Amino acid sequence: MALHARRIWLTGIFFTMVLFLANYFVYQNLVQTPTLLSSVLQEHLGRRLIAISEAALPDPDLATLDELKKREHVRTLVFQNFRSVPLRERSQLFEVIYHKSREMGIDPYLTVSVIATESSFRKNVISWAGAYGLMQLKILTAEEVAGDLGIPWQGEESLFDPVMNITLGLTYLAKLKKRFGNISDALTAYNYGPQYVVSCLKSDKALPDKYVKKIEKNLKRYGLNTQEIIGQRRTT
Repeated sequence: MALHARRIWLTGIFFTMVLFLANYFVYQNLVQTPTLLSSVLQEHLGRRLIAISEAALPDPDLATLDELKKREHVRTLVFQNFRSVPLRERSQLFEVIYHKSREMGIDPYLTVSVIATESSFRKNVISWAGAYGLMQLKILTAEEVAGDLGIPWQGEESLFDPVMNITLGLTYLAKLKKRFGNISDALTAYNYGPQYVVSCLKSDKALPDKYVKKIEKNLKRYGLNTQEIIGQRRTT
């Protein structure tokens, strides 16, 4: 029993070191070369990490290993894409995106894709429709969600705070998911408004899929399976 526990402990230490080194080299590349890492380099780093990890773990817990690989991939996407956010703040953004998404029952990959679709990772963008920040929230919606969370509302400037914007946006998206029962309809409601989706469903009118297709396009750019993350879209 003691030997088994020691083996688990040593395995955990080794794997943590591997992940740290992998992220260090990614970080160094981003600091020295501000352009996006090529997909070839991403794939190479990913394969090396998997190969080393699997060699060190004869009988790995595959579910845990997959989740660790996913977490580090999300971290890489955050550091690559949030160019309007200083490097020192991107770690905090990653923590919010990854952990808050999981807490809200939203796939972290989906959160990254929504941000890419809504604002192209620009924290200070304002749309023609009056939506603000990374997740393009309107003021009335953001104020209502902030109230639900017990967060003091400081006005529209709050929505230029990346952490605040993502926290409110994720909470709102999770609320829509709970209301409509699936993430596809929730995404449509996020973009078109919940009342429009209710109206379509009551009249058996097909929901527009333009926005969901944009989300799926971004997910595919990251090499992800859209069916696993979004599921089947409603057709009628």
